Amino acid sequence: MSKIAVDLMGSDLGYSELSKAVIQFINEDKNSSFILFGEEDKIQPLFADVDSKRFKIVNTTEVIPMEIKPLDFLRANRSSMYQAIKAVKEGEADAVVSAGSTGGFVVGSTILLRNIDGVTRAGLCTPFPTAIKNRPCVILDVGASNVNTGEDIYGFARMGRIYAEDITEIHNPSVYTLSNGSEEGKGPQEVVDAYELMKTRKLTGFKGNCEAREALDGNHDVIVTSGYVGNIFLKATEGTAGMMNGMIKKAFKRNIFSKIGYLFAKKGIKDMKETLDYRRFGGAILLGINGVAVKAHGNSNTYAF
Repeated sequence: MSKIAVDLMGSDLGYSELSKAVIQFINEDKNSSFILFGEEDKIQPLFADVDSKRFKIVNTTEVIPMEIKPLDFLRANRSSMYQAIKAVKEGEADAVVSAGSTGGFVVGSTILLRNIDGVTRAGLCTPFPTAIKNRPCVILDVGASNVNTGEDIYGFARMGRIYAEDITEIHNPSVYTLSNGSEEGKGPQEVVDAYELMKTRKLTGFKGNCEAREALDGNHDVIVTSGYVGNIFLKATEGTAGMMNGMIKKAFKRNIFSKIGYLFAKKGIKDMKETLDYRRFGGAILLGINGVAVKAHGNSNTYAF
């Protein structure tokens, strides 16, 4: 039975929304149990009807702030996030999930779980839906760091390729660097340096640069970039998908004829909405550390979490 440590503090929507997700997962997956970190008096009533053998609550009252320095994180050793990550370090849990501070989660996971030998920088990795159904595009780093070197990005490419093969099951995935042009030499220095490293070290599957407008066409399996750029790409993509869903809904509600048209297009619209729904990939896994650590969106609802 797998055991998952869950930090229930620090999210935008609070205990109720995240707890519903945990309870739904308990009901669907009989081979898992949970260690829940947060305020026991608020969590316990939400799990009143759940088999007590499937979860344990560890009472914590301290929340990690949005931005925190490594030394301050170590001092906050009674916080929900610290304790949840520590559970993985000590072998009490197989994985940790949090919708709290991204900065704190990356700092804490890196300090407590440590980087795998040979990894210069851990990176947050998430699959994105693409124009080809069931063929996601794996992108990293999407926010673990603001500044990265070419060597870091080269490392992201190696890890992203393994993730694409083993998790999304894409055979011989292609690898690209995200840039402002497809030509060699385009982009900031770290992208140019990463390109050169992948080229000279003959990284398997490396195809060159990729522009953002082509990233989700289904022909790019792994795309690597610095965390600052990757996080902007992530949020811009999510915002665009949300805007499109809203515009489509509004268009079909205009009049009786558009409503009738919706009945004919209903299945296609449903498929498109499911494809564009970023919540299907509810979290980003921190690749490159000695443990499974997944960072969910701060505004995760029950479905996403």
